[in-house]
This record gives sequence, C-alpha cells and structure tokens, in this order.
Amino acid sequence: MPTDHSRPYAIHSASECDRLERQAVLAGVEDHLRFVPIRPGARVLDAGCGSGSMARLIAAQHPDAEVTGIDLRADYLAYARERAELNELHNLDFHEGDIFRLPFPDATFDVVWSKYVLQWVKTPRAAIVEFARVTKPDGLVICCNYDGFGVTHWPEDPGLQPLVERVFPALVDPFIGRKLAPLFHTAGLVDIAVDFEPDRLFNIVGSIDPERRQNWVEQWAAARLYIAGILGSEAAADQLAGAFLAYQDRADNASYTALYFVRGRRPSPVSGRRA
Repeated sequence: MPTDHSRPYAIHSASECDRLERQAVLAGVEDHLRFVPIRPGARVLDAGCGSGSMARLIAAQHPDAEVTGIDLRADYLAYARERAELNELHNLDFHEGDIFRLPFPDATFDVVWSKYVLQWVKTPRAAIVEFARVTKPDGLVICCNYDGFGVTHWPEDPGLQPLVERVFPALVDPFIGRKLAPLFHTAGLVDIAVDFEPDRLFNIVGSIDPERRQNWVEQWAAARLYIAGILGSEAAADQLAGAFLAYQDRADNASYTALYFVRGRRPSPVSGRRA
C-alpha cells in the first residue's frame, strides 16, 4: 500500500506468514464463510490476502468459483501460491498489487472480501471505493475487521491503559469495525448490513491460553521497533510488551474485542437501491 494511504504494517517479520496461518486457525476462519455468499461460478477477490488462508478456504469450499488473492508483498504471495499448489487448488490465483489501485477492470468480481486490512490504512474509504469499482453491479463487498483491539480492558490497569491508548492508535485504527457501515454508504454501496460477534483471537476473559498468548508475543516482537519509535526507546517498548502480557495472564482480566462483518451491494444502474 502506498505511503500516502497507509500506516506501516508493523507486525511484518520473516515468519509472518506462518503466524498468519496459525492465527487463521485460532480465529476459526472457516466460520467466516457464513458471511460470504458465493453463487456457483462466481469470481471472488480476497483483497490483502496475506498468506492466502481465506482465499484457499473459499477456493476449496467452492471449486466452481474463480478465486483471486492480491497482496502488496511478493514474499507473502510466494507463500500463498506454494500452499495453494500443495492443496491442488486449480481455481485460485494470486497477484501482486495495491488495494488502492487494483490491477483489474471495473466490474470484474461478484464478491470482494477483505479481513484485517482496513485498520492499517489511513484512508479506508478510498480502499472501499476501489473494492466497489472492481465489483460487478449487484455484487457484494464484504469487509471483516475488529473493534476495540488492544485498548478495551476491564479492570483497567492505571499504569498500562494510558500506554496502550497511546501506542495502538499510532499503529492501527483499533475501532475501525464500527466505522465501516458509514464508510460503505459514502462509497456508494447500498443494502448495507452489519453482523458482529466476539473476536476469537483477542476477546479474552480470564488468563489467556498459550496459543493466543504466543500470537501476541510474536506480534509484540515484530512491532518492537515501531513501538520504540513511539515511546522513545526499545527498553520502553519491551517494558510495555511485558506489562501487556502480564495483564493478559491475570485471571481477573477481561479484554474485549468485537469482530464486525460489514457487507454492501454495488448498485445496478437499472435497479439502484432495493427495498
């Protein structure tokens, strides 16, 4: 994503694709398919596909569909292609590209899907407009993003809470989920609908389990230098990571994160808005 539109992808690392694959399992991405209606023969785009886990799932579950994944990072795409080949998914391909300048003609796809992408961009509406551009009339744009990520905790720790409220919004938009429906509207999409549920990764009540804890450990490690830039030193970044994990280990904590699934239809020039 170009620098004028994006925040840094602060959790990139050499092992990020492996982490994304484990995270997809923890998140239960197969359950996301109930929010993604796909008709026989549909063309589907996974925008910001990362390691390709959701694109592979859609391709496997809908063998008559044509599925495309796009991401800015060539190394992620190489990983995604290798996994697709191992799974013998012949209805799936991957392209390198920018979500703000998708390399596809207008009205190419029946469904455009995106997850955990829009929190990283400064201008999410511009990305949604581009998603709508490549969607066919009466096709769907569906975006899945969290809300409350990393900053909504109870009881609040008086030493930790001001720091997470400083650091997380400098890296991502922690509350992007609740903002999507109005953004869909201003991007020209209609028949907008919203579903939300507890995020399986980051909604934690009581002490965190080892796998989700490790997911946090890896994210904190990957973002260490970005956080040091915000707080002024690597020591301060390490101290914050340690305090955050210690909070997550407490039996009396609750960290709340919702997962929003927002979908909208690109209007047909003839039908316009449906009743």
